Amino acid sequence: MDVAFSSILQWIILFITTCVILLLGFFYHKYSYWKTRGVPYEKPFLFFGNLSFAMRKSVWDFCLEVKRKHPRDYVGIFLAWQPTLLVQTPELARRILVKDHEYFQDRFLYSRKSDPLGSLNLFTLKNPKWSEMRHEISPMFTANRLKNYTKLMNMNAVELVRKIQRDYVDAKKTVDLKELFSMYTSDTVAYTAFGIRVSVLNDQPSPLWYITSHMVKWTFWRGFEFTMIFLIPAVAAILKFCFFSPKATEYIKKIFWDVVNDRNKVGKSSDKDLVNHLLKLKENLKLPADSGSELADNLMLAQAAVFILGAIATSATTLSYALHELAYNSEAQEKLFNEVSKAMVQSGKDVLEYEELVELKYLSACINETLRKYPPVAYLDRQCSKKYKLNDELIIEKGVPVFVNVLAIHYDENIYPEPEKWRPERINVSSDNDNLNFTFLPFGEGPRFCIGKRYGLMQVRAALAQIILKYQLKPAVPYNIKTDPYSVMLSPDKCSVKFVER
Repeated sequence: MDVAFSSILQWIILFITTCVILLLGFFYHKYSYWKTRGVPYEKPFLFFGNLSFAMRKSVWDFCLEVKRKHPRDYVGIFLAWQPTLLVQTPELARRILVKDHEYFQDRFLYSRKSDPLGSLNLFTLKNPKWSEMRHEISPMFTANRLKNYTKLMNMNAVELVRKIQRDYVDAKKTVDLKELFSMYTSDTVAYTAFGIRVSVLNDQPSPLWYITSHMVKWTFWRGFEFTMIFLIPAVAAILKFCFFSPKATEYIKKIFWDVVNDRNKVGKSSDKDLVNHLLKLKENLKLPADSGSELADNLMLAQAAVFILGAIATSATTLSYALHELAYNSEAQEKLFNEVSKAMVQSGKDVLEYEELVELKYLSACINETLRKYPPVAYLDRQCSKKYKLNDELIIEKGVPVFVNVLAIHYDENIYPEPEKWRPERINVSSDNDNLNFTFLPFGEGPRFCIGKRYGLMQVRAALAQIILKYQLKPAVPYNIKTDPYSVMLSPDKCSVKFVER
């Protein structure tokens, strides 16, 4: 009996030893990838690659640290065992995102068919379906539509100022800027997407705030899910993670179809919101004959879901950092106040319309410098679809992810001297579409640039113009704000200012 047990134990030990040796061999082979190609690389840690920071430090901070440690054109990193190239110059960004886009058409992140809202939205969708959907969604963001949206944004910006007065000035409470501005953007998106005119800013129950309040609060588990989805897709596939939680998915479906059914009952429709646009899109979609109506429905719902996420989180973050910087830069604050108040007097109105907001050059400069210093997304991910010659020394193989390190460009001392400082005068764009020769990429660039860029900028303009007219901003927290370690996108851990009535 003892001999038999000893023999079994030896076989178990041999099996475990063999597995460990094979596993170590696998990682040794993977971690030699950049060395054998002569590419400078960040030294990996076993199993985690260069992601051992995850859930302790933000992806945003990691990208900035890589830039400082490796101030070169490109550097190799490892997302767990996956070799990934991080490019860090405007010229390489131009090639990957625009000039040679045919080699880099899709994102690297994970999406699965069983998660339709996560896999069929414009952000995650693969070609060729992505090209068709992009073409169909673009009319949602024309100049005429944006002018109509601006009217609503102004209404919500006025409500925002009232809430600041009521809840933070009169009540003398500390403000959480990220939550406050998430409420503001949630009210705007509720109408833009679903035609629902409610105001969580005015303490009204909002069906959309039920979803978005969870979207802007990053828990450990939600951060882990998104880290796997964005950076280790293979693990996300094994664990069957979803881009949107099942609860959020069902709630978005309910809101969408409740709106549609209510309109059908009264026989009315709205040409102003996303619901109506998506219903028309469904009629025009060219889908496989055997796909049925479910695919068309999921394509509609996926666009609504990603619009909610994109329009709320990034604008709220940008507004939070803009107020924080203005609080610490009194001269810039007064210059902005003078510009906005002068325009308001000239208009003879209580709010500024679309054209008037766009014409405020210093307002745009303050917003753009905030986006330069605090881009919501630290990197732009692409996956190489066929062998690509980067230069005489390096061939990028099919399947290799290529990330454009936005922070490396935005913090390049040769492009932006003293990049740690917030200087609105240094960002002089000719229009909202000016990328300053690929040195300014907060919304990405090329065919996959952020389709809601002008919408997001207008949200920020409307709110900032109203706030600066009513209040002086004073610092309330230390200048250097920690980033949320659970968030894949930039998110301030704690951001607040003091509002002083003018």
